[in-house]
Amino acid sequence: MIRRTLFWQFFGVHVLLLIAAVGFVASYMWQSGRTTYRQQWLRELEVQARLAAALLLSDDGTEVSAAAEHFFERLDTTDAHRFTLILPDGRVIGDTETKAGRMESHSDRPEVVEAIAKGRGTSQRYSYSLGQSMLYLALRIPEQGTLRAVIRVAVPAQTIMRETRAARRVMGALVAAVLTTALVLSYGSARRVIRPVANLRRGLIRIGRGELDYRLPTPSVPHLADLVRAINRTADRLQKHINALNNERSLRTLILANMTHGVIAIDPDHTVLDMNESARCLLGLKHVAAAGTLISDVLREPVLLSLIDDSEHSEGPVERELTVANGAGGDRRLNMRATALNDADGQRVGTLLVLSDVTLLRHLETVRQDFVANVSHELRTPVTSVKGFAEALLDGALDDPEKAERFVQIIMRQSNHLESIISDLLELSRLDERAGQSLDQQETPLSEIVQHAVELRQTLADERGVTLAVTCGAELTVRVHAGLIEQALVNLIDNAIKYGVNGGVNRVEIDAAQEGPTVRITVRDHGQGIEPQHIGRLFERFYRVDKGRSREQGGTGLGLAIVKHIAQLHGGTVTVTSEPGKGTVFTLRLPA
Repeated sequence: MIRRTLFWQFFGVHVLLLIAAVGFVASYMWQSGRTTYRQQWLRELEVQARLAAALLLSDDGTEVSAAAEHFFERLDTTDAHRFTLILPDGRVIGDTETKAGRMESHSDRPEVVEAIAKGRGTSQRYSYSLGQSMLYLALRIPEQGTLRAVIRVAVPAQTIMRETRAARRVMGALVAAVLTTALVLSYGSARRVIRPVANLRRGLIRIGRGELDYRLPTPSVPHLADLVRAINRTADRLQKHINALNNERSLRTLILANMTHGVIAIDPDHTVLDMNESARCLLGLKHVAAAGTLISDVLREPVLLSLIDDSEHSEGPVERELTVANGAGGDRRLNMRATALNDADGQRVGTLLVLSDVTLLRHLETVRQDFVANVSHELRTPVTSVKGFAEALLDGALDDPEKAERFVQIIMRQSNHLESIISDLLELSRLDERAGQSLDQQETPLSEIVQHAVELRQTLADERGVTLAVTCGAELTVRVHAGLIEQALVNLIDNAIKYGVNGGVNRVEIDAAQEGPTVRITVRDHGQGIEPQHIGRLFERFYRVDKGRSREQGGTGLGLAIVKHIAQLHGGTVTVTSEPGKGTVFTLRLPA
């Protein structure tokens, strides 16, 4: 419809202009032709009038001659022209169509009046006597300076019209041919111009719809070709810019999607512009459509809303911490940082919130603080003992051999305990350094590792009256770092010997077997067991169920933490189950 309208607007103007121009020319030619034909007829009538005047006048000029009467009679029968002889007073004395006596005075006829006044007169009017339109030409016939008569010649206007009709038909055919040819050429020219314009419009619509790889065909019209080439160059640049923007947007989306930090962008009206997946997870909003929603409707946290308000009145970033439920029955600690979003002109257009999960960090800070406190506490006791008894020796106890020996033995025990603590700390540090590194693992018979560990603790077991019972198939092998697994078993056996005896069954059972893809090693004692509230913290550094008894037994509080680290280095686990009053079972599982 648009193309048709545009075409007809363009072509219609051409048609109207052509019709107007051709019509004007045809009208002008037609009028000129009619005038020319009329002038030709008037010249012919004048010639005939002069010839008739020469024949009608007698030699003496006083009467109409017999030759004139014969002339009127002959013209009346053989010629279509009408000749009339009129005296100056208007009386008709001769006519080729009607008897002169019957005719009225012609003194008022326009051509006669004009001929008498000017010598020659013409007119075209309707003749009531003949009943048709006639073209008249009248000539004054003078003689010796006086008016003799007026000769008038007339021809029917229809005779002239017959001749002009033929010319009109020829002219009409010529005008029709010219107009048709002009219209055909104009139609072709209009189509030649409008078709590229229509193609240009369709192409621009396709580009506007997002078909950025489409290019307009180059038309044959030079000016339109220049325009199309300019549009195609613009489309190329536009496609490059949009591709760059899409790549930038994809990169930004990819970065935001893979960030561990949560990111939320809001506008000045506190409407959420964007929120990445990490923010949804941290805030527990996985199934909430946040974009386009007020932040207060998404998350009703006074701390968060206060942070946003404060950031809008602050020149720099503002931070807060927020505690939210983690969906597993616990809490998650979030650090929130609000920063102004500014446009290219430096005007604030929103706020950017960055959320960080600091739960582990806060936990590690607590662990670090506890560790420092525990290390200080653990080291203070032996150091204080060594210092106190050393001062006692310096104060004179050396003079008493019995006291001196006892004090030196105490100093020795505390020094050994201090050495054990430091050794275990160093061992834990080495294990921490190995985290993420590959171990020197070899295929080793598990029975050898278990037997070596038992042998290292056999003396202590004998001193405590504890029996060590081992169950391990000789064919069972594991790919492990034998030294580390041996150390883990020594710690478990040592722990069972020291704390697993309750005056009843003095027996520690070490059992090793393969269970599917893993190798299970259990160390079972029949001691007093462990209360449930202590189970979850047994593998923490310096954690003791009974601190007083642990120090009496010479424990450092680091043995089970070392066992846990060794198991994790091998991709395994260590667990504990206990029933108060019946004993405890530690289970070490390693990949087979």
